[in-house]
Amino acid sequence: MRFSDKVVVVTGAARGIGFAAAREFAAGGARVVVSDLDPDRVDSAVRRLQDDGDEVLGVVGDVSRRADVQSGVDRVLDRFGRVDVLVNNAATQVTTPARELTEEHWRRELDVCLTGSFFWAQAVAVGSMIPRREGTIVNVGSGASLVAIPNSVSYVAAKHGIVGLTKALASDWGQYGIRVNCVCPGFTWTDLARGVGEADPEAMRRRIERIPYGAGAQPEDIASVIAFLASTDSGAMSGAVVPVDGGTVALSSGYSAPRDESSSVRG
Repeated sequence: MRFSDKVVVVTGAARGIGFAAAREFAAGGARVVVSDLDPDRVDSAVRRLQDDGDEVLGVVGDVSRRADVQSGVDRVLDRFGRVDVLVNNAATQVTTPARELTEEHWRRELDVCLTGSFFWAQAVAVGSMIPRREGTIVNVGSGASLVAIPNSVSYVAAKHGIVGLTKALASDWGQYGIRVNCVCPGFTWTDLARGVGEADPEAMRRRIERIPYGAGAQPEDIASVIAFLASTDSGAMSGAVVPVDGGTVALSSGYSAPRDESSSVRG
C-alpha cells in the first residue's frame, strides 16, 4: 500500500477534511495520529478509524500553544519513533466585518491557522525529519489563501500566510530532504457547510452556481489531493500551491463584494 508503515500526523483531524485525510492515510496503510482540541471528538475519531482495523493514536492539544504541540510530538515519537508526514489542517474562522473584528478574534485566527502550523512543522522537523533527512509536510490553506472572501479579514490574512509559510519552509528545508506543499480547498461539503445550506438553501444554491464546475467538493476529494502531495507520486514537487476548487479561483473568488445598506457602487 502507498503509505505502508508510514507515520502520519493530521491536525484538526477529528472531523471534516482532517478526518477524511486521516482515513485516506489509514486506508493506505499508514499509522495515523489524530490531533485535535476536543478530547471527545478525538476519541470518537480514533474509534471510527480503529473500527477499520487501523493503528491510530489520538493526541489532544491546542496547536497555538507551543507546549501542547511539543507534548504531542513527544507522544508520537515515543509511540512510533518518527514522523514521515505532517498534515497541518487545524483552523478556525470568524465571520465579521473588519471594522468590528476584535483583537481577540484577530489573534486567535492567526494563532491557530498560521502560528499553529509553524509550531507543528518546526517541532516535527527538529524532532524527526531533519535528523532523518526526509519527510513531507502538507499545509492546508483555503481559497482564502489566494483571494479575499467577505468579512473574513483575519482568516484571509492567516490563510495567505500559509502560502508564504509553505514556500519559505520548502526553501529552507529542501536541503534536508523535506518537501513542503500546500493544498487550497474551495467550497467543500463539510458538516458545517451542510448546516449553512440547510439554514439558507437559496443562498447556498447561488454560492454553488458561482463554481465553474457546478458542484462543491467532498472532504474525500480534498483528502485525495493531500495524500498525493504526501506520497512519492509528487516526489518532485515542493513549494507548490494547489487549488482544489472546481475552477473557482480561476474565475473569481466565488463571492460578491459585501455592501452596507448605506454604501453605493462607484462608477
